[in-house]
Amino acid sequence: MGYLLVFEMLPRNLINDRINLRSYKMWVLAQLVLLLSSGIIGIGFILASYFLALIWI
Repeated sequence: MGYLLVFEMLPRNLINDRINLRSYKMWVLAQLVLLLSSGIIGIGFILASYFLALIWI
C-alpha cells in the first residue's frame, strides 16, 4: 500500500517541481532584464553628464 502512495505522489511532485522551475527561470530572467536596463540607464546618465560637462566647461 505504501508503494502505491509513492507512485501516486511522484507525478504530482514532478509537476510541482516543473512549475517551480519555470517560475524560477522567469524570476531570473526578470532580474537579468532589470540589471541590464539599469546598467543601460546608468551609462546613459554618465554619458549625458559627460557631454553636459563638455558643453558647460
